[in-house]
Amino acid sequence: MKKLISWSVALLLAIAPFPTTGQTLFSDGAVIFVNDGGIVHSNGGLTLENGSSLTNDGEIRITKNSTFLLPGTFTNDIASSVNGDGTYYVEQDWINNALFTADLSSVVLNGNTQQFITSTNGTITEFNNLILLGTGTGNDRKKTLQGVDARISVTGVLTINNRELATETNDMIVLNPSPNAVTNSQAFGAEGFVSSEAPGYLNWNTNSSSNYLFPVGSGDGTIRYRPVSIRPQSVQADNYSVRLNNTSGDTYGYFLAQHDEEISLLNSYFFHSIEQSSGLYSADLGITYLPSDDGDWSAMAQWSNSEVQWNSVGTTNNSTLGNYSTVQKADWNFSNPAHPYILVNLNEELHIPNVFTPNGDGVNDSYLITAKGIVEFNIVIVNRWGNVVFESNDILNSWDGTSNGQPCQDGVYFYVIKAKSATQDYSKHGHITLSNN
Repeated sequence: MKKLISWSVALLLAIAPFPTTGQTLFSDGAVIFVNDGGIVHSNGGLTLENGSSLTNDGEIRITKNSTFLLPGTFTNDIASSVNGDGTYYVEQDWINNALFTADLSSVVLNGNTQQFITSTNGTITEFNNLILLGTGTGNDRKKTLQGVDARISVTGVLTINNRELATETNDMIVLNPSPNAVTNSQAFGAEGFVSSEAPGYLNWNTNSSSNYLFPVGSGDGTIRYRPVSIRPQSVQADNYSVRLNNTSGDTYGYFLAQHDEEISLLNSYFFHSIEQSSGLYSADLGITYLPSDDGDWSAMAQWSNSEVQWNSVGTTNNSTLGNYSTVQKADWNFSNPAHPYILVNLNEELHIPNVFTPNGDGVNDSYLITAKGIVEFNIVIVNRWGNVVFESNDILNSWDGTSNGQPCQDGVYFYVIKAKSATQDYSKHGHITLSNN
């Protein structure tokens, strides 16, 4: 007959008299309840086997203060089951080989050495809230998916803080479509991030037109935090997968020397893998970089499998995210299934017409600056008396020959253009002839 154990007060299982020893809480088929307000503290580890049942609505704290096997580790094994809305504080590994029902629970990985989320039989843990804490550095900063994927539930949140969630070749899948379902510390130089190795990803469901910040980075080699922003153009259900590849595209056969004629230079430090795993709608796509470390970049390109080269994605915009700069591609439709994206500079030019005829005949009816590689732009057009008739910070905006909705008179107008590429200043001033003839 199974035992029924109910804890509703704090229980400390560190009964040994010396600090170098401890005790493991081991259940061999027991039924265990930790009630709301109750605390179970094990200084060694917690292991459930042989059909054990644990309902945790309180707190379970598992520390490494032990010389026993697997100190600080939570192990759910051999047909056991775990459920409840409580909190688990785990200083070492999370090993789940049986049934874990997250409910509204929180799992806090708060160790100061590298911690692993793993399974010996391929069982995927679906967490509700997963919270990463600790003070370890280097590899001891990592919370690592070892040989298994993991999920965040539709109600849960992944809280990375300033840690590294290393998925290795596995996926961290966020089922909660809220744009706030993944959070991280964004303190400059101490950002938390998700790192992955091919074919692993940070995978996230979306269902709003809000901005989703994928906090991807790498702790291998040069430590880099280079997040990706995706703003879907639809509230329909989509799914995106993102990974930072902290190496040259050449490493994976995406050779930097192979590119279209518009591209003059490609980023050799890193590139991103970005996929629309499901969904039919376009999104605004942004890739960040740190100018002081990575150089300045004005555009992005995508690898074409059919052409076996990097192709510019076309006109992009530039903005900032704290200390980081961002290259943004608006309304990107992900029609080319190849996933690598890279920061590039384009062959630069600025073409400024000196005459246009807004007479409605469909020929040269608007005044439009054309350019390549321009990252900053402003134009002001004034009449002979110095009155502003047109101004824009968007190089794609054209002047239709009107001012305040009224047609401007034929004659000479004057422009001042402030324009910069990633490498030089293209600022100019001159005159335009407007003629309706």
